[in-house]
Formats: sequence, C-alpha cells, structure tokens
Amino acid sequence: MILPTKAMTTQELTVKRKLSENTSQVQASSPVALGVKIPTVALHMMELFDTPVEQLYSIFTVKDIFSVEFLYFQLTNKKIVMKWRCRNWPEEHYATVVLNFVPTLGQTELQLDCKGVPVCKEENMKFCWQKQHFEEIKGLLQLTTLNG
Repeated sequence: MILPTKAMTTQELTVKRKLSENTSQVQASSPVALGVKIPTVALHMMELFDTPVEQLYSIFTVKDIFSVEFLYFQLTNKKIVMKWRCRNWPEEHYATVVLNFVPTLGQTELQLDCKGVPVCKEENMKFCWQKQHFEEIKGLLQLTTLNG
C-alpha cells in the first residue's frame, strides 16, 4: 500500500482549488454545473414610479423590454425573479435579478437587487437600469397619462 505524500496532497488540493475557481453553479432544471467564475458584485437600486403596482408590474412582465438573454423568468405576486445575462458578458455567466414592487401612496417603489454582476460591468449596469429601463418607463407612463 502506498500512502499519499504531503506533496501529493498539496497537488490534489491545488487541482481541486483550480477546478472550484474556474466554475460556478447556476440553478437549472437539473443539477448541472453552468457558468464561469469571474469577480462579481451585488447591486441594490430603488426608484419611485407615479403609477399603481399593477400597471408597473405589467410593463415589466413584457419580456421584450430587456435586451438580455434569459435563463429563467419567474413571476410571483409583486415580484419578478430573473436569471439573465447581458450579451457582452462571458457566454455562460448569468446574474440573478429580483424586482420587488412595493406600493406607496399613489406610487410604486421598485426595489432592484442584482447578484452576480461582473465587477468590470457594475457602473454600466447601474447606468443601463437607470437610463434604459427606469427613465424610459417613466416616459412611457407620462405619455400614457397625457393620452389617457
């Protein structure tokens, strides 16, 4: 019987460590490892909209509003959970976005939590949500009010 030496144990740990650093788990319909390991951050943003929860929720449930690829899109009462990626991210990397719709007096507070954003894309992601989603939806809502 040959017992492992200290060098062999260190080598095995290095191999295991390299494997764990190069992949990450993403929930899928079956327990299959997907994704790539890159440094990521979590974002939290809040925005007020002058509309009831139901109207804002209905706008966000139109999948075509997002210029991203979806792994899944889950709708629940006043909450949307998405596993998605921007097209310019590494091919197998997905972030998790949770949108919570909180009713306030005559308005809706949208709370966005996003985990798994590549560090190098953090500012771009914030800008994208603010300009391409929040401001465009507010403009749409103003047009609806003016034409309604």
